[in-house]
Amino acid sequence: MPQALVPVIVKLGVSKLVASIAAYAITAAATSFLSSILTGAGNTKPESTERELKLPTPPRLYGMGRRRWYGAQMLFDTAANGTTGDVWAFLDCPAGPIEGVERVYLNDDLVTLAGDVVQGLPDGRYSGPRVRVGWRLGLMTETAYANLVTLFPGVWTAGHRGDGIFSGYLTKDPVEAKDFIKVYPQGDQITMSLVAKSYRCFDPRNPAHDPHNPATWAWTENAALHLLWFYMVYRGLDFGTQILPVIGHWATAASVCDEPVPLKAGGTEPRYRGCVAWDSSKLPGDIVNEMLACFDGWTAQDANGCQVVYAGKITAPVFRIGPEHIVSSSRQFFVEDEDRINELVVQYVSEQHDWNVVEGQSWRDEGDISKRGRIDSDGFAPQSPSFPQNRRLAKRRQARQNAPQRGKITTTVGGRDVLSHRYIELEDVEAGATFYSGWAEVVGGERDYETGGAVFDWVAVNPDVDSWNPSTEEGEPAPVGNRVVGEPLPTPVVLSATAVSETYGVNLAIEVQPPERTDLTWYARFRVEGAAVWGADMTYADIDPGQPVSLIVGLVPADEEVEVQVAYGVGDGRVSDWSATSVVSTPPPPTP
Repeated sequence: MPQALVPVIVKLGVSKLVASIAAYAITAAATSFLSSILTGAGNTKPESTERELKLPTPPRLYGMGRRRWYGAQMLFDTAANGTTGDVWAFLDCPAGPIEGVERVYLNDDLVTLAGDVVQGLPDGRYSGPRVRVGWRLGLMTETAYANLVTLFPGVWTAGHRGDGIFSGYLTKDPVEAKDFIKVYPQGDQITMSLVAKSYRCFDPRNPAHDPHNPATWAWTENAALHLLWFYMVYRGLDFGTQILPVIGHWATAASVCDEPVPLKAGGTEPRYRGCVAWDSSKLPGDIVNEMLACFDGWTAQDANGCQVVYAGKITAPVFRIGPEHIVSSSRQFFVEDEDRINELVVQYVSEQHDWNVVEGQSWRDEGDISKRGRIDSDGFAPQSPSFPQNRRLAKRRQARQNAPQRGKITTTVGGRDVLSHRYIELEDVEAGATFYSGWAEVVGGERDYETGGAVFDWVAVNPDVDSWNPSTEEGEPAPVGNRVVGEPLPTPVVLSATAVSETYGVNLAIEVQPPERTDLTWYARFRVEGAAVWGADMTYADIDPGQPVSLIVGLVPADEEVEVQVAYGVGDGRVSDWSATSVVSTPPPPTP
């Protein structure tokens, strides 16, 4: 891809670089910021706290639906004016730009923007305006970030366009040491992630969609259409010969995914949505399985090499396997204890939990647990944004896993098409004895080159698997609670400020109403009324806590109107805002 983002030399000063790649995290450790910022030592020259690190080329990132996307870091550098700049590549966009960005996170803080400026949080984080963000949606020909070109001449150039890449940048202005922990409480370890609607998909049900023109496609959460995008774009299947002849299968599967399903709280939701994320190191078969898991999908190539698909809903069979097709068969009318599952721990991608993967109420077979006196548990985490959906999927998974009747059949050439059908009418008869007669689900198979037919595994279909009572089966999602965040420090209130004349000059006696804490360090500053700048901050580290706190400020100019303010710091390094200004008239100097 021409002019795509490539790894650059990363300059790390007093920082730790954290690059999150989808569900994975790669940490490149640099010099710790626990230096003069926290110890109060003198400032270190930039060149002595800076080194260069070259990162390996990360895998390309991809994803469907709506999700919080984490990127591979392409740049971390510090400009001559102290501003730091970061660039992340979030998604490779092989068929045009993503739909759009909806939310911005800095670490785990959801932030709001005014233009490109991050609005500070109540406790002072990111206050300023000091922090700016922006993004590109992944056009085939993109434009370099102009502000980064200006900040980092020769490092980030007009040629760093990021063609076909959904990317984002973050810049952070420097702050004084005393305000650093308040504005950047985690130091320079700030990783940006973006909630965005990703790729647009072809929908065969929409006559306005041209399979050969992605500009006509639309964004969707439909899990079947995500799989179709994967085959058409990521795997490059020929639409005319491998998709079009079976396009009805895809349209039907997409319609099943869009069917409204009632919710316990009222209303409905689409039956099957997806938000699968992966990187280019993942095997194609594993990606397909992740996508199929979102709609209990089933896919295979038919005898003509076309890719058929079925969504997770029982349909009446249109294909039959009977005694005339069966060469050999084996049957099982029980499930081994080691294969039985009576609890599935259900996880899902939760918007209410900042798009993290969380765990809701497990899907359990209480009857089996009681009968056998033990719990056989397994994890279950389709990449979907819906807990009720994953509970419905868990019901289907458990029914299939614990089906009491199952077997393996080898067919003649007349039965080879069984591999392109999910549900079949099966009659397993031997020596006049009927071992199974009814609907069966094909759960695996391959061609048999000895018979010219197929070998396939089957399980009995549970007719109740699609019934759903949200009141009793939906369960309880993960509880939603407020994340613990630092409360903003209250601004101190000056109760009184008076001038005190001493033989050696004039001081100010200040009384302040303190917060109820024992870890306070007090600060004061003054200036002559009308002066442009404040004098140096005075520090009071050994003031006993009490109500109120008394501070002596001085020496101050005599016979002037003097402005004074106070502030305090707490043990975690944060500093309050300065108090409202108090004006004190100081007496003239004493007569000798």
